[in-house]
Amino acid sequence: MSRLTSTLASLALGALTTSLLPAAVAAGGAEAPPPTTIRLERLERGADAAAAYVDGDRVVDGARSTRVRGQQLRLLGTRPDGRYVVVVHRGGRAQVRAVTPEKGSRKILPVYEQETAMLSGDGTRVVTALYRYRAGRTLLRAYDSTSGVRTGSVERRGYESVLDADATTVVHSGDRGPVVAWDPATGTSRRVSARAGYAADLAADRLAVLTGDPYEGGCSVVSTLSDPGTALWRSCEEGVVEFSPDGSHVATIHLLTDGLGPSEVAVHTVTGAETGRYRLRSGYFPRAFFEDADTLLLDTSTAKASAVVRCDGPRCELASDLGAGETW
Repeated sequence: MSRLTSTLASLALGALTTSLLPAAVAAGGAEAPPPTTIRLERLERGADAAAAYVDGDRVVDGARSTRVRGQQLRLLGTRPDGRYVVVVHRGGRAQVRAVTPEKGSRKILPVYEQETAMLSGDGTRVVTALYRYRAGRTLLRAYDSTSGVRTGSVERRGYESVLDADATTVVHSGDRGPVVAWDPATGTSRRVSARAGYAADLAADRLAVLTGDPYEGGCSVVSTLSDPGTALWRSCEEGVVEFSPDGSHVATIHLLTDGLGPSEVAVHTVTGAETGRYRLRSGYFPRAFFEDADTLLLDTSTAKASAVVRCDGPRCELASDLGAGETW
């Protein structure tokens, strides 16, 4: 796997780096606000996070907590019927399962080793990608998220990442491009961008691509999916890990992502103006996701404690109770 492939995969999956981001200047020449250093034990307890998240072997959604049997629990999202869709390991094999809040779960489909899975933004479709090393090809498959019935499949040369999906479209990209919109029902595809994409949001009409290998001077460009040729923001230092629900803001990390997780995450408007930057002196952020248009939720882990932290501008508060720390 090339360094570019590794970077794309890391960004697409939200894997973050422990490297600190360099000081940034907001769009338009205004200085960015100073970083906010997060100390979990000093934060006040705010309201529970409005977005569901994973805490150990449980899916937490407001005051509701649902245990899921198995290991390495990962939340993909929520179906229209309110059930959580998760990936969990049982008996040494990964499964995509539908979890009824505060009740049990049902298997939707198995996931093979080295196969990635994601839930479409509208919760109706599970899309998997399996890279076959010997063949040098990626098998993409789409499934109904309720029945588990396969609704389409396509094989592409090289390494492909699924960026987003909805009820009719799957957006995917190769490690050197192009970005393609595939319709599993008809089997047809159309090119969106010749560049390598690493993040997209169909509902918000957003796309992030790389102009080249970031280890060799490649930069990140944010645009709309509908007009990828017109850049909204370009950065040669930071990459997008999450778009806000309305597409007005992005969460970013250093473009050269690798390792356990970042100690610094920033929020920008989609045109690049920095509205917040959050760092840990010791620890990392396993995940960053938006609660609303500009409020960020940060899974936060240190040696002493863990929690979900809510940040809006320079102010941060706990959006969950404190949990156990982590050793690494």
